Amino acid sequence: MLNSIINYFTQNNHILSFLGILLFLFTAFIFSNNKRKINWLKILNAFIMQVILAFFILKTQIGSRIFMILADIFVLLYKFADSGIGFLFGSLANQSDSWGFIFVIKVLPVLIFLSSLMSIMFHFGVIQFLVKIISYTIRPILGTSGVETLCVAANSMVGPTGAPLLVKKYIKHLTKSEIMVLMVSGMATINAASLAIYGSMGVSILHMLVASIMSIPGVLLISKILVPETESPQTVAGNKIEMPRDSSNVLDAITIGAIDGLKLAASVSAILLAFISLMAMTDYILLNTIGYSLNFIFSKIFYQIATLLGVEVQDRAVAGALLGQKLVINEFIAYAAFVKSALSEHSRIILTYALCGFSNFSVIGMLIGAIAVLAPEKRTILTKLGLRALLGATLVNLLNAAIASLLI
Repeated sequence: MLNSIINYFTQNNHILSFLGILLFLFTAFIFSNNKRKINWLKILNAFIMQVILAFFILKTQIGSRIFMILADIFVLLYKFADSGIGFLFGSLANQSDSWGFIFVIKVLPVLIFLSSLMSIMFHFGVIQFLVKIISYTIRPILGTSGVETLCVAANSMVGPTGAPLLVKKYIKHLTKSEIMVLMVSGMATINAASLAIYGSMGVSILHMLVASIMSIPGVLLISKILVPETESPQTVAGNKIEMPRDSSNVLDAITIGAIDGLKLAASVSAILLAFISLMAMTDYILLNTIGYSLNFIFSKIFYQIATLLGVEVQDRAVAGALLGQKLVINEFIAYAAFVKSALSEHSRIILTYALCGFSNFSVIGMLIGAIAVLAPEKRTILTKLGLRALLGATLVNLLNAAIASLLI
């Protein structure tokens, strides 16, 4: 028995992944604003849930099968979106022709289709039903409030700006710890639309789905270490939380979703254009002043983190650069570089988890702005928690990657 355990930890860098898990949890403890108030039983329950979910999906046939079916559904949705893309853009949508893969044509329009689909599902109460199932499953185990559990569950479907809208009338009553959960969950997960987008780029949908599910207890775990609950949440006793729809009929839902998707696609296009251009300019300046590129600097700074995730030795410099891009710029840029990189399969799986989240500096402002509009009186708390929430979301993503690395 002991020999089996020793053998397991000495293969595939498992010992490094285990040390990484300990370090990421210890980092959260170091930055806690009230170490004496940490409820270690809740923390332990959240961590056990996170590991069990990962084990069930990655190491059991039934878990793997369920999530493979979900991944196939996302692939099918992309094919449906491709029909609309083909109608609008004709032969330009055929990547086998001489112009190849055109990002703005093959990827961004998928956001419009999925946004409409999510709007339809929300109109008929499907999203609310799924979110409540997840919320009701987690709350009895972890003892979290209704609002914070709901937000964590919803973020994996509707994203960091959509989830606060579901609980907008409760935000002004949230405790500091609940606000921390709301912010960390907004940055530690990716929504369904983004998952489909990255899947169409070549990232494993299966592993992104697993990362999203693992992030639910992971967010609560890290958030409750960084900012433990010291107040009395309004919905801790299980008060019913309503999630009203904002569309009058299904056609209205389609229209609202399409317009929101178009705005999102335009925003993504603008952000990518700006960041990629600025990266090129920064690289040029750095290379001609200090002789080093931005990716080289990232690879040096984040090399040791890649090591603690269990990434293969030959891939650690590239992995460090990708982790830096994700934190400083955004996950879109990191995944775009990720799919072109020559990484081993083991390292590729680990990095899929580490990059699966909106945790970057630019999202802090977006998240604060979106929540502050709904509850202006919370703006001061939001700004004070901004960097701590980014740290928390980053730790959730790294913890997911280290746990997955320990199991593969």
